[in-house]
Amino acid sequence: MADHTTTLFFNGNIITMNPDMPKATAFAVSNGRFSVVGTDSQVQSLFGSGIPKVDLKGKTVLPGFIESHNHISIYAANQLQADCTPGANNSIENIKKRIQSMAEETPDGQWIRGWGYDDTLIGDKRHLTCIDLDEASSKHPILIAHVSGHLAYVNSMALKIADVGPDTPQPEGGTIHKDSHGNPTGLLMEPSAMNLITRYTRAYTKSQLKKVLLDAMEHYNRFGITSTHDAALGYQGSCREECRAYRELETEGCLSLRVYMTIMEHEYNAICEHGLGTGFGSEFLKIGSVKMFQDGSIQAMTGALSKDYHNKKGFRGELIHPQETLEQLVVKFHNQDLQIAVHANGDRAIESVIQAFEKAQEQNPRSNHRHMLIHCQMASLDHIKRMKTAGIVPSYFVNHVYYWGDRHCNLFLGPDRARDIDPLGFSLNEGLIFSLHSDLPVTPVDPIFSIHNAVNRVTRKGLVLGEEQRIPVLEALKAYTINAAYCSFEEDIKGSIETGKLADFTVLSDDPLTIVPENIKDIQVRATAVGGKKVFGSFN
Repeated sequence: MADHTTTLFFNGNIITMNPDMPKATAFAVSNGRFSVVGTDSQVQSLFGSGIPKVDLKGKTVLPGFIESHNHISIYAANQLQADCTPGANNSIENIKKRIQSMAEETPDGQWIRGWGYDDTLIGDKRHLTCIDLDEASSKHPILIAHVSGHLAYVNSMALKIADVGPDTPQPEGGTIHKDSHGNPTGLLMEPSAMNLITRYTRAYTKSQLKKVLLDAMEHYNRFGITSTHDAALGYQGSCREECRAYRELETEGCLSLRVYMTIMEHEYNAICEHGLGTGFGSEFLKIGSVKMFQDGSIQAMTGALSKDYHNKKGFRGELIHPQETLEQLVVKFHNQDLQIAVHANGDRAIESVIQAFEKAQEQNPRSNHRHMLIHCQMASLDHIKRMKTAGIVPSYFVNHVYYWGDRHCNLFLGPDRARDIDPLGFSLNEGLIFSLHSDLPVTPVDPIFSIHNAVNRVTRKGLVLGEEQRIPVLEALKAYTINAAYCSFEEDIKGSIETGKLADFTVLSDDPLTIVPENIKDIQVRATAVGGKKVFGSFN
């Protein structure tokens, strides 16, 4: 049974995520796959004494974590930009100095970009303006992305290059913020407004992206991640260059992460013209779902709510697409047998997306489409029941609870609506398959911390937010392993430690099933393997 590629791993605490064999102590890896899984004696009896062996010394082993909604290519590209996050800056003055330093190293007229600004955490507690950015540099066009990814800030030179001024009409699905005199303030809301500027920026090249993607994949591996959905190729960069970078890295054997490429709707049309679509590719790199947006971010106040924002009476946010337009897009891609992933945070947006999926299913029933509803932050119990009936898979951004839970209670939603954000408990009770994600670069990539949030639901200030929405540890683990594999139609090849599946696994310092739930966040990743090959840490 063994060959020169076989390695035996034994003396482990293996949580398989396979209901037919929930626990094991040993497995063998042959040609990048699990060739046998069982007890030490069962597995070792199948092999001779000369086989390489790894003593796990009682450590806990799980299937490799799968991030079902992330922006690794955007995170990678951010490493080429100014860090404008609250963690690196406590005031707008700090950010201006950071941009000024970049300006000194950048030829006049070339773009300066930054990422991660958060108006609710910065000491000034306000949005950036073109005046702020003009003071940082008037010789460079400047574009700073908000932490949500749904807002951007530009200076006067950027507005001038894009010919955006008082008379520029508001784009459909977006907003050019203007002052009382009708002049743009520098704040752009949602992609249709941001694209007025970003189309003039220089896209990062394939060579630039390859380098930073390698660093980003190493970062993911450190957190036990073996697969990810790159969830919006073409959103902030060149889809062509991003795909080329991935393809060359795969050809060169440099991918340490399996990538499911979720591609923006306007870019997916060209893929369809060539007869390609969801699932085309290899075990390392596949074309995934069609990505669309139907609202923005609640913390950016661009999420579409059915009732007023708690801190802004009379304001409920806007849908990106009119209902008829969204339904036409969904039906179009649904009828081409593609998987569709739609971003929706607010309950009005969630209702809109579910209606569109229901209509597509009514016109052309598909038994296994697995359309995804991304973030799904304010889903109601009725929404959850309808998602199950329609075969929709939500991917919940449970980190909202920790990072924005307090502000949702006090600012955006009020305590009653905030309590049930990311309704994992309701979903579990209804038998709805769901996954979890951390949405890097919106929040740090760390599956263990997201699992901790799903189990404990504690905010930054220590408030338990929606105790009834807590879920057991095992269910949270499923949402990052076997359920996440289901999101990409790959549950037969990954997501659990079973004979014949890809040998993607992570070794942990502690057992999440037995540790005190409040301490799950402290569990460390000791090693990560992709196809049986160690990509981080040490097995023993």
